[in-house]
Amino acid sequence: MSSIKKAVNIIGGQTKLARHLETHQTAVWNWVHRHGQAPAKYIQRIAALTNNEVTVDQLLADHEKNQAKDSKEGIQQ
Repeated sequence: MSSIKKAVNIIGGQTKLARHLETHQTAVWNWVHRHGQAPAKYIQRIAALTNNEVTVDQLLADHEKNQAKDSKEGIQQ
């Protein structure tokens, strides 16, 4: 499970997180289901909203996993 998905569950859903971040629920849905990561500009706030049950490092790890995956896919093409 991605850290952003875990954070959404802890916070109480996509809509609730979106309200806290002053964005749209559809944006949060995209982070969870398409991108597998939250945008970097929201990471500290998301960690705070989870009372650090999901840490900044864990949220950044989602970015690192996706970069590694993208790099691997680029090599295979």
